[in-house]
Amino acid sequence: MRPPCGPLRLTPVFLPKVWAAPCFPDPWASSLGAPPGTGEVWLASDRLHITPVAAGPLAGEGLDQVIRRWPDYLLGPGATPGFPLLLKLLCVGQWLSVQVHPDDATAARLENEPWGKGEAWHILHAEPGAELVHGMTPGAGLAQVARAAAAGRLPELLAKVPTQRGDTFNLPAGTLHTTGPGLLILEVQQASDLTYRLYDWNRPGPDGKPRPLHMERALQALKPSGPGEPQPPLRLSPPPWGVWALVQTESFGLLKYEIMENGPLQKPGPGPGLLWVEQGAGRLVFPGGEHQEEELAPGQCWLLPAGLAPAQVAARGKMVFYQAWAPEVRDLPGPKTLGGKAKA
Repeated sequence: MRPPCGPLRLTPVFLPKVWAAPCFPDPWASSLGAPPGTGEVWLASDRLHITPVAAGPLAGEGLDQVIRRWPDYLLGPGATPGFPLLLKLLCVGQWLSVQVHPDDATAARLENEPWGKGEAWHILHAEPGAELVHGMTPGAGLAQVARAAAAGRLPELLAKVPTQRGDTFNLPAGTLHTTGPGLLILEVQQASDLTYRLYDWNRPGPDGKPRPLHMERALQALKPSGPGEPQPPLRLSPPPWGVWALVQTESFGLLKYEIMENGPLQKPGPGPGLLWVEQGAGRLVFPGGEHQEEELAPGQCWLLPAGLAPAQVAARGKMVFYQAWAPEVRDLPGPKTLGGKAKA
């Protein structure tokens, strides 16, 4: 089979969680079709919970299979096979565990993993009074966190931050964090699931027993940081073609589009990208191949290969969508396994 000549629509994977809200809020409930009790929707992943291709001649093949067959087109010439991004939705009904993720160096030292887990959260929906934790209270240090965690008093040192729809939070690896109830979050992150819990609100897991904590490794991964704040969006284009840069790190970036007419997609770097549609419908138009356009609808996630020619979106009315990308796919010594000591 010839390599694909266009974007690939991916099928989401729905995961139940002990902290999940009973159901997704509208209008996302109807566009996603997530079962009740779904806490995470993995929109794009090539390991652990693998997202398959949704349609076309590759329908049913996992993203991992497709990347192994055509790494140069999907990831860029000379890239080590392995998709560098993980894109999720979080639908939160209870506080997640208080947790920390290792950076690249700590992941290599503690887990023999090539990548740590930096991530960013963009708030799609927030109930009144919703808040999250981003760092520690002013003046708190690692020794205080260790003592408070051992005594079950860690909530006293958590920097709670009010949040609302449209906020974006960058969570570098090593940041103490969690999110409270009443939030729907679009999460972009490095392709790792390494998570260390320090506190879990004395909550039983699905088996009725307390979920394990990972105190020793969490404290090795933790970096002191004070209360975080939302990152202001940076507008990249004048009205009516609205494009905002929400976050950009060495490992990933996230753009938001609000459009009423046709316009080009950004090409922020040489690596692959993802497109997730929140609202509205239209067409994704691209040159080359037998088919040169695809229909876009709410809830869809599309892989934008590194080798894809410049594409455009033709909107039918107002559209809101997001584009995540990897600035580069680093040449690593071997494929990642997406290991992890815990789930949120």
